[in-house]
Amino acid sequence: MKKIILIMTVAVLMLSLAACGNKEPETQPPSSSTTQSTAPTTQTTTPVTTAAPTDAEENFEEILLVDNEDVTIKITGVEHDSIWGYSLKVFLENKTDLELMFTAQNVSVNGFMCDPFWAMSVDAGKKSNTTISWLDSALEENGIEQVEEITFTIRAYNNGDWLAEDIFNETFTINP
Repeated sequence: MKKIILIMTVAVLMLSLAACGNKEPETQPPSSSTTQSTAPTTQTTTPVTTAAPTDAEENFEEILLVDNEDVTIKITGVEHDSIWGYSLKVFLENKTDLELMFTAQNVSVNGFMCDPFWAMSVDAGKKSNTTISWLDSALEENGIEQVEEITFTIRAYNNGDWLAEDIFNETFTINP
Protein backbone atom coordinates (compact mmCIF):
# COMPACT_ATOMS: atom_id res chain seq x y z
CA MET A 1 0.00 0.00 0.00
CA LYS A 2 2.87 2.42 0.85
CA LYS A 3 4.49 1.70 -2.54
CA ILE A 4 1.28 2.52 -4.39
CA ILE A 5 0.89 5.82 -2.50
CA LEU A 6 4.54 6.68 -3.20
CA ILE A 7 4.17 5.92 -6.91
CA MET A 8 0.97 7.98 -7.11
CA THR A 9 2.65 10.90 -5.30
CA VAL A 10 5.62 10.83 -7.67
CA ALA A 11 3.27 10.69 -10.67
CA VAL A 12 1.28 13.70 -9.41
CA LEU A 13 4.50 15.66 -8.80
CA MET A 14 5.79 14.86 -12.29
CA LEU A 15 2.50 15.93 -13.88
CA SER A 16 2.46 19.17 -11.91
CA LEU A 17 6.05 19.93 -12.97
CA ALA A 18 5.17 19.19 -16.59
CA ALA A 19 2.19 21.52 -16.35
CA CYS A 20 4.42 24.31 -15.02
CA GLY A 21 6.94 24.00 -17.85
CA ASN A 22 7.43 26.73 -20.44
CA LYS A 23 4.99 26.46 -23.26
CA GLU A 24 5.74 28.30 -26.47
CA PRO A 25 2.93 30.55 -27.65
CA GLU A 26 0.78 29.00 -30.30
CA THR A 27 1.10 30.64 -33.69
CA GLN A 28 -1.61 30.51 -36.25
CA PRO A 29 -0.81 30.22 -39.92
CA PRO A 30 -1.78 33.22 -42.03
CA SER A 31 -5.40 33.05 -43.02
CA SER A 32 -6.28 32.82 -46.68
CA SER A 33 -9.53 34.60 -45.90
CA THR A 34 -9.78 38.34 -46.52
CA THR A 35 -11.95 39.01 -43.49
CA GLN A 36 -10.36 41.15 -40.83
CA SER A 37 -10.92 40.84 -37.15
CA THR A 38 -12.51 43.83 -35.46
CA ALA A 39 -11.22 42.82 -32.04
CA PRO A 40 -8.60 45.20 -30.70
CA THR A 41 -5.07 43.87 -30.72
CA THR A 42 -2.67 44.46 -27.93
CA GLN A 43 1.02 44.61 -28.58
CA THR A 44 3.49 44.51 -25.74
CA THR A 45 6.95 45.88 -26.25
CA THR A 46 9.78 46.06 -23.85
CA PRO A 47 11.34 49.50 -23.94
CA VAL A 48 15.02 49.47 -24.77
CA THR A 49 16.99 51.86 -22.64
CA THR A 50 20.54 52.79 -23.29
CA ALA A 51 22.43 54.68 -20.69
CA ALA A 52 24.10 57.87 -21.77
CA PRO A 53 27.86 57.47 -21.95
CA THR A 54 29.66 58.58 -18.84
CA ASP A 55 32.61 60.97 -18.90
CA ALA A 56 34.95 57.99 -18.45
CA GLU A 57 33.46 56.31 -21.52
CA GLU A 58 33.58 59.45 -23.69
CA ASN A 59 37.05 60.58 -22.60
CA PHE A 60 38.70 57.16 -22.51
CA GLU A 61 42.14 57.00 -24.09
CA GLU A 62 43.31 53.63 -25.41
CA ILE A 63 45.74 51.82 -23.10
CA LEU A 64 48.44 49.70 -24.72
CA LEU A 65 49.27 46.93 -22.25
CA VAL A 66 51.75 45.00 -24.37
CA ASP A 67 53.01 44.87 -27.94
CA ASN A 68 55.79 42.33 -28.38
CA GLU A 69 56.69 39.64 -30.95
CA ASP A 70 54.02 37.27 -29.56
CA VAL A 71 50.97 39.34 -28.59
CA THR A 72 49.39 42.78 -28.62
CA ILE A 73 46.87 43.62 -25.90
CA LYS A 74 45.06 46.96 -25.72
CA ILE A 75 42.21 48.30 -23.60
CA THR A 76 40.25 50.22 -26.24
CA GLY A 77 37.34 51.48 -24.17
CA VAL A 78 35.05 51.20 -21.18
CA GLU A 79 31.30 50.91 -21.14
CA HIS A 80 28.43 50.19 -18.83
CA ASP A 81 25.32 48.52 -20.14
CA SER A 82 22.18 47.21 -18.54
CA ILE A 83 22.90 43.57 -19.38
CA TRP A 84 26.58 42.93 -18.64
CA GLY A 85 27.40 45.80 -16.31
CA TYR A 86 30.81 47.46 -16.25
CA SER A 87 33.02 46.34 -19.14
CA LEU A 88 36.48 46.85 -20.58
CA LYS A 89 36.72 46.60 -24.36
CA VAL A 90 39.88 44.68 -25.24
CA PHE A 91 41.80 44.15 -28.48
CA LEU A 92 43.91 40.97 -28.67
CA GLU A 93 46.38 39.98 -31.38
CA ASN A 94 48.05 36.59 -31.53
CA LYS A 95 51.29 36.89 -33.49
CA THR A 96 52.37 33.28 -32.88
CA ASP A 97 51.73 30.13 -34.89
CA LEU A 98 49.80 28.62 -31.92
CA GLU A 99 46.19 28.98 -30.82
CA LEU A 100 46.43 31.07 -27.64
CA MET A 101 44.07 31.24 -24.68
CA PHE A 102 43.97 34.62 -22.92
CA THR A 103 42.71 34.74 -19.32
CA ALA A 104 42.42 37.38 -16.61
CA GLN A 105 43.51 36.17 -13.19
CA ASN A 106 43.88 37.66 -9.71
CA VAL A 107 41.48 40.46 -10.64
CA SER A 108 40.69 43.18 -8.14
CA VAL A 109 38.48 46.23 -8.58
CA ASN A 110 39.14 49.12 -6.19
CA GLY A 111 41.08 46.68 -4.01
CA PHE A 112 38.34 44.03 -3.83
CA MET A 113 38.80 40.65 -5.51
CA CYS A 114 36.14 40.60 -8.20
CA ASP A 115 36.40 37.90 -10.87
CA PRO A 116 35.00 38.75 -14.32
CA PHE A 117 35.11 35.07 -15.45
CA TRP A 118 36.73 36.05 -18.76
CA ALA A 119 38.78 33.96 -21.17
CA MET A 120 39.27 34.28 -24.92
CA SER A 121 40.81 31.91 -27.45
CA VAL A 122 42.54 33.51 -30.46
CA ASP A 123 43.72 31.41 -33.40
CA ALA A 124 47.28 31.64 -34.72
CA GLY A 125 47.95 34.91 -36.53
CA LYS A 126 44.45 36.27 -35.76
CA LYS A 127 43.00 39.27 -33.91
CA SER A 128 39.96 39.60 -31.68
CA ASN A 129 37.86 42.31 -30.09
CA THR A 130 36.40 41.09 -26.83
CA THR A 131 34.92 42.41 -23.61
CA ILE A 132 35.87 41.77 -20.00
CA SER A 133 32.71 42.36 -17.96
CA TRP A 134 31.68 42.47 -14.32
CA LEU A 135 28.05 42.03 -13.35
CA ASP A 136 26.64 44.98 -11.42
CA SER A 137 25.71 42.61 -8.60
CA ALA A 138 29.36 41.52 -8.21
CA LEU A 139 30.47 45.13 -7.87
CA GLU A 140 27.58 45.99 -5.53
CA GLU A 141 28.47 43.06 -3.23
CA ASN A 142 31.81 44.76 -2.68
CA GLY A 143 30.34 48.25 -2.25
CA ILE A 144 31.79 49.47 -5.56
CA GLU A 145 29.78 52.32 -7.06
CA GLN A 146 32.48 53.66 -9.38
CA VAL A 147 35.42 51.74 -10.81
CA GLU A 148 38.60 53.64 -10.03
CA GLU A 149 41.31 50.97 -10.24
CA ILE A 150 41.55 47.51 -11.78
CA THR A 151 44.50 45.22 -11.10
CA PHE A 152 44.73 41.98 -13.06
CA THR A 153 47.14 39.43 -14.47
CA ILE A 154 46.75 38.59 -18.13
CA ARG A 155 48.01 35.17 -19.04
CA ALA A 156 48.36 33.88 -22.61
CA TYR A 157 49.23 30.23 -23.13
CA ASN A 158 49.16 27.53 -25.79
CA ASN A 159 45.56 26.34 -25.88
CA GLY A 160 46.73 22.97 -27.20
CA ASP A 161 49.21 22.35 -24.35
CA TRP A 162 48.09 23.70 -20.99
CA LEU A 163 51.27 22.44 -19.31
CA ALA A 164 53.57 24.38 -21.63
CA GLU A 165 55.27 27.54 -20.43
CA ASP A 166 53.16 30.70 -20.68
CA ILE A 167 53.62 32.79 -23.81
CA PHE A 168 52.75 35.88 -21.77
CA ASN A 169 52.03 36.46 -18.07
CA GLU A 170 52.06 39.96 -16.61
CA THR A 171 50.18 41.98 -13.99
CA PHE A 172 48.71 45.40 -14.78
CA THR A 173 47.01 48.16 -12.83
CA ILE A 174 44.84 50.55 -14.77
CA ASN A 175 42.73 53.53 -13.73
CA PRO A 176 39.96 53.73 -16.31
